[in-house]
Amino acid sequence: MKHSITISDLTHEAFKQAQENYHDQRGQYLEYISQLFWWNKRVNLISRDVSHETMVRHVQHSLLLTTLEEVKKAEYILDTGSGGGLPAIPLSIHFRDKKVVANDIVSKKMMAIKQIGRKLGCTNFDTITTSIKNYELSTNELIVSKYAFKVGELIAYLEGKSWRQIIFLKGENEAKEEIEEVSIALDTEILRLDPTISDPFYTRKAIVKVRRKDEKL
Repeated sequence: MKHSITISDLTHEAFKQAQENYHDQRGQYLEYISQLFWWNKRVNLISRDVSHETMVRHVQHSLLLTTLEEVKKAEYILDTGSGGGLPAIPLSIHFRDKKVVANDIVSKKMMAIKQIGRKLGCTNFDTITTSIKNYELSTNELIVSKYAFKVGELIAYLEGKSWRQIIFLKGENEAKEEIEEVSIALDTEILRLDPTISDPFYTRKAIVKVRRKDEKL
């Protein structure tokens, strides 16, 4: 299957904007992390040994999506495989005018994340507990996912649904390998993060935008 892949680097301007977005509402993001650790003692949302500093980086990583035109233009963002609420909750904090939904199959996780969203005053945030393959998509939804699925796995779950574009946060090399296994032709844009961001957390990480070749945006 013939896929097209373009590779570029995240711009310094985009990285700077994401940093500013974090600092603009830093208190909210830190409260989210505090709530996440509180709930994690009761519900397994994140690794038990993850540090506060690492969670700050995960939030900042998620906020790189706020610099993308596709995300800025979206009215409805669906984060599938959301787990502990990344990137859904950071996006709902930043984009108060957008509907942001976290989706996961684990009801306890979604119960906890829904409570965190309420605690943060995110009236634009909601959760859906089901497999994405059972969820009724509309063409208005922009799908995002942070490490939860392989590219081909998620596309298989979306078979027969009217998805337009998926934006993954994942490794550059794994994305390339996974795309080669997909049976439908894809247009893919990979934005590499580590040439722009010197923090070792971002080594080999990328933003991966995927759409079907037959889909016109």
